[in-house]
Amino acid sequence: MNFSNLVGKTVLVIEDDYHQAREVAQALETQGIHVVGPYPTVHEGLEAARGAVLDAAVLDIRLRSDDSFPLADELLAQKVPIMFVTGYDTNVIPARFKDLPRLVKPLEGARLPLVLSLTMATTGGRPLQA
Repeated sequence: MNFSNLVGKTVLVIEDDYHQAREVAQALETQGIHVVGPYPTVHEGLEAARGAVLDAAVLDIRLRSDDSFPLADELLAQKVPIMFVTGYDTNVIPARFKDLPRLVKPLEGARLPLVLSLTMATTGGRPLQA
């Protein structure tokens, strides 16, 4: 299934597991998305976010010994819609991010474009939080 609102969009991917990163990138690329990354660290993600015009971002929450919350804050400040992909329970997610979309690992590749499409369509290009 293709989602027309994703074609030609630029999406940042932050994921430190090589296989998961490849799966996420491939699932997005099949929708006609230009993938920025995937990057395995918050630092690389912050650099990429500052140097690109992004339509959305897909973030793993835990990146080795760091978490992606500083990057999520930066992206939300830039009005970039984000979604999390994680194996962690909601109790590790700060309250300010509780309403953001989240997919639980292990991923079913077909669900990622669906959730991203809905995220972008329902926010009109704005983050779900005010």
